[in-house]
Amino acid sequence: MAGGRSARPAARLPARARCVTVRAASDARDAVLRVQTWGGRWGSALRGAVSRPFERATGVRVQHERHVGLALAPSLLDALHTGRRPPIDVVWSNSVPALNAALAGHCVPLDRARMPVLDALRGRARPDGAPARSVVHPYVVYYVLGYHEDAFPEGEPRSWHILFDERHRGRIALYPHGNGLHALAQTLQGGRVEDIPADMEACWSFLRRLRPQVTELEYSIGMEERLRARHLDLCFRALPNVLAFQSDLPVGWCVPAEGTADTTDALWVPRGVPDTVRDVAMRYIAFALRPDVQQDWCRQLGVMPVHPAAGVPEMLRRPDLPAHADDFHGILHIPESVKAAQQPEWEERFAEIFG
Repeated sequence: MAGGRSARPAARLPARARCVTVRAASDARDAVLRVQTWGGRWGSALRGAVSRPFERATGVRVQHERHVGLALAPSLLDALHTGRRPPIDVVWSNSVPALNAALAGHCVPLDRARMPVLDALRGRARPDGAPARSVVHPYVVYYVLGYHEDAFPEGEPRSWHILFDERHRGRIALYPHGNGLHALAQTLQGGRVEDIPADMEACWSFLRRLRPQVTELEYSIGMEERLRARHLDLCFRALPNVLAFQSDLPVGWCVPAEGTADTTDALWVPRGVPDTVRDVAMRYIAFALRPDVQQDWCRQLGVMPVHPAAGVPEMLRRPDLPAHADDFHGILHIPESVKAAQQPEWEERFAEIFG
């Protein structure tokens, strides 16, 4: 009867069924979900905005497995190639290795019926083609020019061409393989982004000119010490890395007049994860995509959320950056699928130039 108790006594589950139900609830409380993460600001933001609230909401303990760099960890790759149980249950990685893993059949398709939040996201959350079934982009990252404020007493640089200034020769840092720089290199040398990847001679020419200026091809962990020692004046970085530097260093950031580039990261579940853990992994990904969780996570990181109901972080509300994840204002954009397809050749060309 609506609004009241049933006149019939509630049917009791058989003892065996009750035992299974209790055991399932106990298993959820005792479960450990292993999530691949990065260190520094990246890992602390994931812990504070996603993993810890997920633990409180579900009783599932989240164990962060720290990783450095963009390539997948060798232990994960080995498990994917041999069919063994992966050492990671949820992979948080750059989009390029995620897309390549999806194309190789190494990702579990996301259950859209059980993850309705997937249909509420902006288009940028969905990769091109087949990987859209198993990979989701939770936010967009913008690259910026980081600079030591002591080297620029007159104010922030206005152009990417400051990279060629003799005053900064041997005091510039890029990412390994020149990650993220290709679109800028192409256009700053007079080429067109639309010609990537068919005609990239402008990009390679720019990098050949830039080579004598660059002293470091590294990720950001540990770079604080070189900045503190004034060994670096300029660094091409993802914004979250520069924001981490700012916690105790006089480091500024800018988007020069020519625009900037972007990238995305990905969340996915590797094949070989047991079914019971797979369900929890998908719950974790869906939780990370909730608008309230997105808003806090992206605020802590300094990235653009893909859920339309999540607020844009204050540091991104500026006229030289897009207004939302599907906006490309000021962005020299290369599709993630192109980056994934071209990565081996681009790394080889970069190595020929930089040695």
